[in-house]
Amino acid sequence: MYLLYSFLLVAWGILLIPVFLYRAWRYHKYLPGLSQRLGRLPETLRFDGRSTIWFHSCSVGETLSLQPLVYALHKRFPEARLVFSTITKTGQEVAAQRFARFGEGNTFYFPVDLASVVNRVFRWIVPAMIVIVDTEIWPNLLHNARRRGIPVTLANGRISARSFRYYRWARPLLSRVFPNYRLLMMQSEEDAHRINSMGAPMDKILVTGNIKFDRDTIEGESDESRARDLEKALGLTAQNAPLIVAGSTHPDEEQILLEVLKRIQSNPDVEQPRLLIAPRHPERFEAVVQLIVRSGFRVHRRTDGASSVQNADILLLDTVGELATAYRFATIVFVGGSLSGHGGHSIMEPALYSKPIVTGPSTHNFRSVIDEFLSHGAIRQISAGPEDRAQQLQQLEEIFVRWLRHPREREAMGAAAYSILERNRGAAQRTFQRIAAIFEEVTDKRSQNPVSRTNA
Repeated sequence: MYLLYSFLLVAWGILLIPVFLYRAWRYHKYLPGLSQRLGRLPETLRFDGRSTIWFHSCSVGETLSLQPLVYALHKRFPEARLVFSTITKTGQEVAAQRFARFGEGNTFYFPVDLASVVNRVFRWIVPAMIVIVDTEIWPNLLHNARRRGIPVTLANGRISARSFRYYRWARPLLSRVFPNYRLLMMQSEEDAHRINSMGAPMDKILVTGNIKFDRDTIEGESDESRARDLEKALGLTAQNAPLIVAGSTHPDEEQILLEVLKRIQSNPDVEQPRLLIAPRHPERFEAVVQLIVRSGFRVHRRTDGASSVQNADILLLDTVGELATAYRFATIVFVGGSLSGHGGHSIMEPALYSKPIVTGPSTHNFRSVIDEFLSHGAIRQISAGPEDRAQQLQQLEEIFVRWLRHPREREAMGAAAYSILERNRGAAQRTFQRIAAIFEEVTDKRSQNPVSRTNA
């Protein structure tokens, strides 16, 4: 089975070479860290004798959600070595920023899931344990980790309705892969039911909740420093104008938001807001700047520093890892990926700052969370889809104008959002306890039966 999977993975990669080359040239994707993706890691990641926990998260959101878990494990096991892999370049940048205190050069790109590549990584890092955040299933990594006695746990696992439809077709393969996990910690009962239907054994499944509910400000002075830098660079409190923060936006969404802003500006009965746009993908920063200029607005980029910010209508957050900090300055928050069918993005960060949140109708990536917020009146969701742009414009304008006119209403909405976070706290602690118990078990066994640095 694993040989067939590896063959198909190689064949798929060969077929997509033209796509990879184009994206590498056009967006500078994939080439960064190519040698690491092939299992050739820097000297800073070589095994140094300490028991090592390898954390893997795909991109920015998953990496940020790791923070409370990582800090708790470091406090419990201060002598352990912690290393971090991601798939995306933006995830690498955030991991390097947030986890630098745990060691120099402790981040790398996740290896291609071929047995020869992952075994090379195992021999170099010699992990005692692997923690994968969210739901990523890598058959060769899991199979070879189990052969080497390396427990792999899934933390904060979720299976969206859309993913579930496709995963079910792979049940014959997945039913042989899932036993390689030591533990599958899922966000909800629904996620647990879905992964069991996909072939995961019930005795390996545990519902621990969503660790993103525990995304507290845990870095103290460094978080405050980031906030001060962002505030100064974008003039976020120098002007008293309301601020609409549009986070993780996708193509077409910026155009809609700019048109809504024009409508609001033509309304003399509304205090005029500024708009901060944070595109989801860094390779689109330049295109969004050009769109803003063509729309007749004056734009100020985060990377421009503090000069000329006072004259800007639109602020562009063209950095990685600062969106969560920007939310604290928002009057109103729009969460992107929800107008154009991408399934939405996390609403946890603005909820943490008690902000009133609005999304589009496409939120299937976070369906259970959105449903809970809707049921408690803690979020507004427009109903118009991408096929009805006029209605999208009208509905967004109505919500923005209403909240700009009624501060008490938007404050109540933000308070309701924060209260949901309060009620759902504890997932990070439950996840930590399970991981800590497994890590203690592994390190105890290794202290009694030392192994070579190859994990052989």
